[in-house]
Amino acid sequence: MGKALFFDIDGTLVNFQGKMPESAKQALQRVKENGHLIVICSGRSVCQIYPWLLDMNFDGLIAAAGAYVEYNQQTVFEHHMDKKTVMQVCALMHEAQAIYSAQTKSRIVVTKDCGIRMQKRFQAMRAGRDATEQLNMSMEIDEHPEWHSDIEKFNFFDSSLPLSEVRRRLEKSCDVTAMSFNVPTDRDGEISARGINKALGIQKFIEHVGIKKEDTVAFGDGANDLDMLAYAQVGVAMGNALDEIKRQADYVTTGIDEDGIAHAVSALKLG
Repeated sequence: MGKALFFDIDGTLVNFQGKMPESAKQALQRVKENGHLIVICSGRSVCQIYPWLLDMNFDGLIAAAGAYVEYNQQTVFEHHMDKKTVMQVCALMHEAQAIYSAQTKSRIVVTKDCGIRMQKRFQAMRAGRDATEQLNMSMEIDEHPEWHSDIEKFNFFDSSLPLSEVRRRLEKSCDVTAMSFNVPTDRDGEISARGINKALGIQKFIEHVGIKKEDTVAFGDGANDLDMLAYAQVGVAMGNALDEIKRQADYVTTGIDEDGIAHAVSALKLG
């Protein structure tokens, strides 16, 4: 068996208009032809991932920033936030008057008000049609997200509390990272259960498949990619990545729309 390559989605495989460069598609095909495994490793839950991306013959999937792992469409690992933590997060998000969503494998749970505000936020961001359609398809309106028992993580936007304060208030039970946007702000973020991250997802995947850590390569660009780039044997930062991601990486390639995946695959002799 060859190496296992783990790819973030937004800003890595797919640009912020929801498009994947043709050069990246061709590079992934070459990687597979060379006997390596290709694995999506995203902060998105399964229901948020573009169907056309899931149809691209990936060998595995790590979703919800490590809370869900599968290999050959079979579940390897799954983690849900406990009720006490969910209640704490929802209460804080309400206090912060944030737009927030509870991510599950099959749907994104939002209150009616948050759903309306989130759609407006996506319009203001000029998100691509695919991204907007995927949001609408996966959204479920429920005035009590805290009642759901299958929540993997939370996303939030436009918080009245800065990211540092949200992190401080939740530090005993959660990990809080900046949102993986093209230009992150300190009012948007992702909330996962303490210790649940992409590095853990990679660990669960390779233990199940039987791949050594020395045979792992991770590609990313955003704040929630820091841990996986540190964990993998080779961490690759996109040219459009945050500076802290580039400092963490072993190799920095060109930007996503400058054939970054293809350049890295070629430079690392993976395909």
